[in-house]
Amino acid sequence: MHTPLSNETRNLFDGARLRRMKKSAFLINAARGGVVNEEYLFHALQNNVIAGAAADVFVQEPLRCSV
Repeated sequence: MHTPLSNETRNLFDGARLRRMKKSAFLINAARGGVVNEEYLFHALQNNVIAGAAADVFVQEPLRCSV
């Protein structure tokens, strides 16, 4: 998906939209952080709602993660 971040597209991919996707779907965000709700995406991936995701943008950049 590739769309600008605006009031209309913020959290465009929320829990409800992710649940409407096919279980075999992969969400690829090369647009803007904020278009995909990262909490809902994490939940969807953990619960096999969708098959996978790839992103090169995040709400908070640089991405901070601990392994």
